[in-house]
Amino acid sequence: MLTPQEVSEHAFAKATFGGYNMAMVDEFLDILTADYTALYNENAVLKSKMKVLVDKVEEYRATEEAMRKALMSAQRMADQLVQEAQEKKQSILQEAEQEAAEQTAEIRRQIEVEQARLVAAQQATAAYVQQVRQLQANALGYLDRLDEITPDVEPAPLTREEQAAQEIEDSVQRILEAQLSAVRQELDAEEEVEEPTTDLDLKPDRTTEFAPDRKAPLFDDEDNFFEEVDADAIEDEDLDKTRVIHRDFGPLEFGKDYEIK
Repeated sequence: MLTPQEVSEHAFAKATFGGYNMAMVDEFLDILTADYTALYNENAVLKSKMKVLVDKVEEYRATEEAMRKALMSAQRMADQLVQEAQEKKQSILQEAEQEAAEQTAEIRRQIEVEQARLVAAQQATAAYVQQVRQLQANALGYLDRLDEITPDVEPAPLTREEQAAQEIEDSVQRILEAQLSAVRQELDAEEEVEEPTTDLDLKPDRTTEFAPDRKAPLFDDEDNFFEEVDADAIEDEDLDKTRVIHRDFGPLEFGKDYEIK
């Protein structure tokens, strides 16, 4: 491309015949040189601006590539994280479902065991209640039949020795009662005549004068005068033992040479 200086310095050769008017050509060249100079300068400015823009575009392209690579890397990382999260979620869900199923099965097994125990306890309770009711009914029936199945035991006839001992015992009892009554009357009479003594321990007990000399008890064991029969040993249908009157008088001493004839 010609520069404005080259255009202004360009010279034309003179023609001998039929040439251009030199003055008009020079005038045209002056106008053309001015316009060309303005266009040349504007073109130079535009080229410089274009170069700047090209550099910027190249820079933006490089930045875009880096950003694209970073975006792709982030995308791949995000995809990987999402995949790992999905796998972990599935694993956790499977473990939770398995654990829930195991716990549910264990709870159901415990419920079945407890229900079986409850049924067994109810059956045992019902059986025990029925047994208690049966025992109660048997006991009530036994009590109702007790008068029927218990024989009336008549006292055995006394022997001569027992009759004599009974008569002697009654006589001794009557004598003792009479003596005690006389002593009480005598004491009451003395209290009416004399003033009462404050020390009652100094006054002798005159009832001891008439107390019989009882060397041996009348009965060996007065507490066991009636021998009790074990009620647990009595069966409903078989009653071998009943209340039996037992008399054991033991040795009776009423005199040194006393004999019953």
